[in-house]
Amino acid sequence: MKKPLFLWIFFMSINSLFSQVDAASIQQDSLILKESTKKVPSSPEKNTEIDNLFLVNKGIVIQKDTIIPKNSKKKTLIPLDSVRNMYGGRYVDYKIITQAYDTIQIDTTLNIDNYFRHNYTQKDDFEWLEFANQGQGYNKLAYDFINNKLTPTLGVNAKLYNYYALEDMEYYHVPTPTTILFYRSGFDGQLLNSIFTTNFGKHQNFSIAYKGLRSVGDYQRARASHINFRTTYTYYNTAKRYQFRTHIISQKIDNLENGGLTESSVTEFKNDNPDFSARGRVDVNLSDSESYLKSTRFYYEHELRILNSKDSLNLNMTNLKLGHFISTEKLKYQFTSSDTEYFDDNSSIFGTRESDDTKDKTEYNTTENQIYLKFNSPYILGNFKIFTAFNSIAQVYETSKVVNETEAISKEKNINYTSFGGSWNSRFKGVFLNAYAQQIISGGDLGSNLHINAGFQLKNNVSAKAGFQLKSIAPNNNTTFYQSNFSNLNWEQNFDNEIYRTLYGSIKTKWLGADLFLHQIKNYAYFNSNSVASQYSQTIDYLKLKLSSELKFGKFAFNNSILYQKTTQGEEAFRVPEFVTRNTLYYQSYFFKGDPLLAQIGLTFKYFSKYYANDYNPALNEFYIQNNTQIGDYPTFDVFVNGEVRRTRIYFKVENVTAAITGRNYFATSNQPAKDLSIRLGIVWNFWN
Repeated sequence: MKKPLFLWIFFMSINSLFSQVDAASIQQDSLILKESTKKVPSSPEKNTEIDNLFLVNKGIVIQKDTIIPKNSKKKTLIPLDSVRNMYGGRYVDYKIITQAYDTIQIDTTLNIDNYFRHNYTQKDDFEWLEFANQGQGYNKLAYDFINNKLTPTLGVNAKLYNYYALEDMEYYHVPTPTTILFYRSGFDGQLLNSIFTTNFGKHQNFSIAYKGLRSVGDYQRARASHINFRTTYTYYNTAKRYQFRTHIISQKIDNLENGGLTESSVTEFKNDNPDFSARGRVDVNLSDSESYLKSTRFYYEHELRILNSKDSLNLNMTNLKLGHFISTEKLKYQFTSSDTEYFDDNSSIFGTRESDDTKDKTEYNTTENQIYLKFNSPYILGNFKIFTAFNSIAQVYETSKVVNETEAISKEKNINYTSFGGSWNSRFKGVFLNAYAQQIISGGDLGSNLHINAGFQLKNNVSAKAGFQLKSIAPNNNTTFYQSNFSNLNWEQNFDNEIYRTLYGSIKTKWLGADLFLHQIKNYAYFNSNSVASQYSQTIDYLKLKLSSELKFGKFAFNNSILYQKTTQGEEAFRVPEFVTRNTLYYQSYFFKGDPLLAQIGLTFKYFSKYYANDYNPALNEFYIQNNTQIGDYPTFDVFVNGEVRRTRIYFKVENVTAAITGRNYFATSNQPAKDLSIRLGIVWNFWN
């Protein structure tokens, strides 16, 4: 962790070089703050809102649109745009711009959703089941198939939880230099994600970020070591006629592989043998195996406005833009091992070995070029885009291979795709419509995608959305093209396109949220009980219903997420638990004189019903069907205390606190335990200058 510590010191030391303090703005801020005192007016609607931004140290409470001065007899509302920090920057001007051009305000609040995202992926892991060590991976409790990706990926899906894909990249726009630090303790290790960003005037922004994770783990050979380095730059000229954005990212996701517990160790674990209370004594299947995924990506996108006009009142603007982007990425996956006994004992999965030392590796190179036209006009009620894309995919092994003396596997596989498509995003008085279509016209099996949704959003935060997607896409390359030292893990096969038909809808109110997905999947590619890539020719029917709510009683809140799933056809290839629930009861209030500390104290309960969870193959870094062991039907309880002081959030959590009471029956796969009782500490800290 020396590198992230060095970067932290470096970021802080150069802050002053880019300071953009506006003295007049600070004086204006001071005049506003002098009018406020120390207590928030008692309002049953506002004083318990967890999604507000609290600035206790400045004597005011910033809400979504306004601020209410403390101790004010009248509910005087001050526009949020008029509130500036001590460096002259408005809080609403600290923005994140996603890859899809959505703009999000940088969040400095203490709320329960941020607590759920306080893990090494920085995403809510409700639908995942974590292995024992941080960074070791997750098994899936549910699936989300809705996306607009139309070209196949490499695979190695167990490695992708801490991998930044193109759509995960973020750009920034900030009035003053900004540093964001995200820390979480590990198992004999830690995670630190450091982000520094600054604007050079209004038209240019630069960011640099380093995410480092190292966690040894309690079990043998479970060490995780991940690195994600990324940098971005955005620019637009004064007239906004030309703009571009670019990013470079380098990643390495490295894990030691232990193959899970041995059969005798699984039995001793379940029996809670006191001799194995020190988890380092527990026997595992592999003693010298390792896998890693390396990635380097360069992305550049630029746009030129070629038409710009306004109506007679100078209000409604019509413009036409010509744009282009290129994304090129080089991936390298490798699995090495000198273990032999475990692989020989599981010959039904691995077969025979060509040599005692295994070194399976492949390179996967992709390039995408897209040229597009964007048309924005009130006369079409939104934005219209047409594009043509050229994709090149090349996967390479060290040499061609002959298996079983007859079956030949190529050294490399190259596919070039040409596609065209369009999108329309429209919004009118709270009603919206989004449409996306793309068709591959050459290369591969001519995949296609049609995705449409529509809905509305009312002023009282009530919203509804419904949509459908019809998609045909080639399976990932791990299922169609693979070489290995193990005879059973070699194949070059032609699979039909996977076909997804999805209907979905959602309703959001102040008290309840509901999401319903109806999936029909044909030609689903998966790994069978022998861990061999297969294709299920029949239709899989998958229903997924998720309910979420938060009920508040004064300073207490009860947050609930309940998931119901049903696979009416296709359980031979696709398995999920029928019920998953997460329920959190917590207390939130200010503490100490002057209210310097906002704290949350609570308990989280999580449970999922029994099912035949997929097992993990360390050589493939994929999950495969197993029919011998069910996991689940055990409760886990986490106790947490979270706090916010100014812009610093502190997270303290005791995981699986009832492990000794509820029994040692918690597993992520049939032989990979989930987390024991453990204590985690986390910090998120924002520096505006």
